[in-house]
Amino acid sequence: MKVIGIVGSPRKNGLTNRLVEAALRGASSQPDVEIEKVYLIDYDIRPYTGEGSSCPEELNVKCEESAAIVLGAPIYWGDINGLTKDFMDTVRIENANGKYALGICIAGGTGKGLLSGIQSIYHFFYHRQMKGIDPTPVSRFNFDESLKSLYESGKKLVKLCREKPYRFENLTDRIEYYESLPYMKRSFIDEIYMLAGQLIETSKSEKVEEARRLYLKAKSLLEQDRTIEAVKYVVEAYDMLYFQ
Repeated sequence: MKVIGIVGSPRKNGLTNRLVEAALRGASSQPDVEIEKVYLIDYDIRPYTGEGSSCPEELNVKCEESAAIVLGAPIYWGDINGLTKDFMDTVRIENANGKYALGICIAGGTGKGLLSGIQSIYHFFYHRQMKGIDPTPVSRFNFDESLKSLYESGKKLVKLCREKPYRFENLTDRIEYYESLPYMKRSFIDEIYMLAGQLIETSKSEKVEEARRLYLKAKSLLEQDRTIEAVKYVVEAYDMLYFQ
């Protein structure tokens, strides 16, 4: 069995590479698994023009020959980077329905965009009829934890390929499956709420308890569907720790 890891970042030794590598290590810990990592920056991937596939044939073949795909991308201005998007737009995977996939995105700096980015990758899996598992949105605040979870996701990917072969029979099946995945319906406030929670767990600031109070106030309002009222509290909690 072969698992391919695709690094969408133009920086080969960056955070995206480390995250994809963690998932591949998990996959390779299982018996009789071959792994391969490719860097999109090494290929001439041109934007989609509306006519056929402009993705290099070598990449098409690698994806088709793999039992599962790990795809990692950095976040630029709230979404995945253009290189990864061009790959998703143009790659041809004739046997996609029946292939498991794992998506990862990393939002450095502020962390903003990690949820919209992971949604983009899983929309790609959905439209290509792959079965995406364990969506993994990453910021620098939960990076170390994500490395550990991705190792386990890599193992899970292999086990699913062996134990639960599948094909989506129809659109209903596909929608029902993707509706059940985490993060697919999250919004702007969900994202900043998630980041504030990560900061509260990892920050050494003396203002952590004050930020936690604001965070819990936002949580209470969100549970009452008072979303707009919650915004100012969760943003204040985030800003209080991010700018320390």
